[in-house]
Amino acid sequence: MLITSSILLDALILLSSAIFALHFYVSSRHKYWKKRGVYSPDDTKPFIGHFFDVLTLKTTSFEWLKKYYDKVNKDFFGLYIFDDHYLILKNPELVKHVLIKDFNNFVDRNIPVGEHELLLNHAMFFQKGNVWKENRSRITPVLSSGKLKSMFPLFLDTANAFMDYLEKKQGILETKEVTSRYTCETISRSAFGVNAHSFEDWDSEFTVNRRRVFGFSLRNAISQGLYLFKPNWTTLFRVHFFDPAVVEFFSGVFIDIFRSRNAKNPDYSDLIDTMRELKAKNAEKIDNLVFSGHAVQFFVAGFESTSSTVAFTLYRFALDPSLQDKGRKEAEEVAEKYGGTFTYEALQDLHYLNMCINETLRMYPVVPFLHRLCVEDYKIPGSDCIIEKDTTVFIPIYGLQMDEKLFPEPHVYNPERFRDKLDQGDGSYYLPFGDGPRKCIGGRLGLMNAKLVLASILRNFEITKCPKTPIPLEFEPRSFLMQSKVGLPLKFSKLQKKMA
Repeated sequence: MLITSSILLDALILLSSAIFALHFYVSSRHKYWKKRGVYSPDDTKPFIGHFFDVLTLKTTSFEWLKKYYDKVNKDFFGLYIFDDHYLILKNPELVKHVLIKDFNNFVDRNIPVGEHELLLNHAMFFQKGNVWKENRSRITPVLSSGKLKSMFPLFLDTANAFMDYLEKKQGILETKEVTSRYTCETISRSAFGVNAHSFEDWDSEFTVNRRRVFGFSLRNAISQGLYLFKPNWTTLFRVHFFDPAVVEFFSGVFIDIFRSRNAKNPDYSDLIDTMRELKAKNAEKIDNLVFSGHAVQFFVAGFESTSSTVAFTLYRFALDPSLQDKGRKEAEEVAEKYGGTFTYEALQDLHYLNMCINETLRMYPVVPFLHRLCVEDYKIPGSDCIIEKDTTVFIPIYGLQMDEKLFPEPHVYNPERFRDKLDQGDGSYYLPFGDGPRKCIGGRLGLMNAKLVLASILRNFEITKCPKTPIPLEFEPRSFLMQSKVGLPLKFSKLQKKMA
């Protein structure tokens, strides 16, 4: 039935009504925080909320969060991403409540994984509640001190091979790319007992698929952005977090290794062997999907934490040679103490290098923000505010770690901040790997690996700036991780003195 005598006019009326209804709906959603007495900046845009600059790639998601962190002088405040409401925490004591003291209220990440994500449903990062808890207890032994020590010779062999690779390639190198090659090789060898050929073949299947995991692409920007900032759409539109072809490749590799081990029954003391032990004890619960999910989780968790941290530390060493000299002197002394090489125990003596890594992780955290899902109504301590069930809470790690009240002169790279153990009092604000029960499981592996390769590089190479080295650094808005917009080109020059 027509409203008027014109079909075109009827269509315009219906379209206008639909737009008005949608605008009214979104506008009412943007009053959520005001109704609850929680401050929210008034610069929202229709339909988009506060998210305009990220959506248009004017800034990164973590710099966007930091902008509001710096602007708002409150313990907590609200933001809107499209029509969804988010609570942002500034007070370190509240952060500690969410991550540790009242963890049971915030046990989950707000990343719903649909049935179409067969593999990621078995990756611990995406799991929720008791399923996550059970798998965390299963996988934690893989990264115990004893396991890391038993795998160390494989890390050392890979570091030595990496030194040979750098010697052949020395000159101006894209630092993040070469550190990614090293990390890919160490995890492949130490965790899965397979050579990824990262130092020989630029376009090996392993290398190509590794680049596609977190590389810059429109597909990654959209899909991973939706998982983080509009998660309910990922199940509605069956969006995949990783490129399905990449997941299929790595899953196939891991399953082939698993089957080969079962047939030959060797002892490698790595992730594969640990999974074989778990399968023997829980045959009904450990199938190929479960195994592959854990393997992908392990690979991703260890990969970025090392490659990014090493690359940014080398960047800072190139900008300030005095820091590099101190690190090199310590590396030489420690290696000499342990017979001219590095051992698992030797890494514990690299105190200054550890300080540098900690400072790198402060300025360039691997994951620059965290989010937690409130699983039941929660009253914020010291306030009348109730966080309703299913509300997402953001913890702006980058904002906290660049806060001049917490870290004086935050834009100055100063490893001396970490000469003594950092006293965070009753709060949590230094969070490079998160905190509490859901703290990154690959953190210790990443730190061990980072110290080893940095010490090895310092003993063999001088790292300097080149004309293309970005100063200051600008971050790539297409990535939710910290990535330089133009890469990190640095010059690697072999030292005259040969150091094994």
